[in-house]
Amino acid sequence: MNVLFLTSSYPVPELPALGIFVREHARAAALHAEVAVAHIERDEHLRSVRVEDVEDDEFAAVRVRYPASPAAVSYAANVAAAAIAYRQLHRRGFNPDVIHAHFFLAGAPAVLLGRLLRKPVVVTEQWSVFLPDDPMTLSRPMQHVARFTYEHAAVVMPVSAALRDGIRATGARADFRVVPNVVDAARFHPDGPRPAHHDPPRLIGVGNLYEAKGWDDLLDALAVIREHGRGFHLDLFGGGVLQEELEAQVARLGLGDVVTFHGWRSKEEVAARLRESDLFVITSRYDSNPCALIEALASGVPAVGTSVGGIPEVITDGMGILVEGRRPEEIAAAVETALDSDWDRALIASTARDRYGPERIGREFAAAYEDALRKRR
Repeated sequence: MNVLFLTSSYPVPELPALGIFVREHARAAALHAEVAVAHIERDEHLRSVRVEDVEDDEFAAVRVRYPASPAAVSYAANVAAAAIAYRQLHRRGFNPDVIHAHFFLAGAPAVLLGRLLRKPVVVTEQWSVFLPDDPMTLSRPMQHVARFTYEHAAVVMPVSAALRDGIRATGARADFRVVPNVVDAARFHPDGPRPAHHDPPRLIGVGNLYEAKGWDDLLDALAVIREHGRGFHLDLFGGGVLQEELEAQVARLGLGDVVTFHGWRSKEEVAARLRESDLFVITSRYDSNPCALIEALASGVPAVGTSVGGIPEVITDGMGILVEGRRPEEIAAAVETALDSDWDRALIASTARDRYGPERIGREFAAAYEDALRKRR
């Protein structure tokens, strides 16, 4: 079977972490199918469509960038970009049996392309905009585009039940199947037997430094823990628009000696640091299915996380502690309880691998592809 991944987000040389979860999904699908990737990307600086060949060691791939404005031009260019990407890959000899779109922004042109070519379309949705806690809203035209995409796809695969329920709340009807993000279990795994506890304990957080992740709440909670006289050290991996603001907060709270900002680092470096950590912390305000959390659990690291979006579906019994509120005292209490608990790190890792490993996700994709083909027939 040949499967075309049509996506609006994918790693590029200037942003190697962009949409890396789509690449991981492609790797899982590639266990059961031949995969090619078409990356269609809105660009604020372009006034016409631009086609770029992509050097990819794993998949045949093409990148097509198109103007982001004005809106009417951008909508038309979005569809044109998908058609151009398809044509480029078809000229190389790739003829897909199924089109697998990521995000409805790529799903809409995928549906139109699928109708023209008589190819079934499945859609993976990862955008948290459908979660009730996400303050972003879609414009009326974008709502229509999303609903059109979901209702005309053979299968729609939100990455969490929370995201599925948010999409359903828009009134969209579809064959929904929750298929979460995938973890590279060959990279994220425990390092031998259970490690000794560190003194002071090593906390770790990984992710974009922006409003959704709630890092400011975590730092306030760490100040409470320090007031309790407890030692710890937090390693924070990631970068973003709030980095300077968060660094200023660390200085204001007097946490400069116990919080280290590492910026963006390679997956290999993050994986190695996870294996050395005692606890993963994630205090998101909204989140659909955080990859960093899944990678931490696959590494055998217990987690403390806020009970929002899809996080409760990941941090289940024996995997960590959920925080129902957002007050610093509540987060601090959960972190201290987690540090005092005896976790079975091997069980955490094996459970995460069984749920999110490429073999499991690949099988679910393969089943969706077969069903989509049956529906088309």
